[in-house]
Amino acid sequence: MTDDERNLDLMVAELESENRLMRARNERLQQELDRALDDNARFKVTLERIIAVSKLAFRDSVPERTDEVGTQAQGTSVG
Repeated sequence: MTDDERNLDLMVAELESENRLMRARNERLQQELDRALDDNARFKVTLERIIAVSKLAFRDSVPERTDEVGTQAQGTSVG
């Protein structure tokens, strides 16, 4: 085996090792991305529920004028 062949073999081995490390890192990053996407989907569902409940609460509420609310609050005593 010549020096060039030996150097090429060493270079190939180094590149294969680096490739394995990159594949392992890629797998870890893919798992992290999958977890983040799952978290994002759960967060989106939660926000959609909050918005739906808020819309229902506002739709079902009866608007009152501020002077009526103040009068009712003054006339009612807790004690």
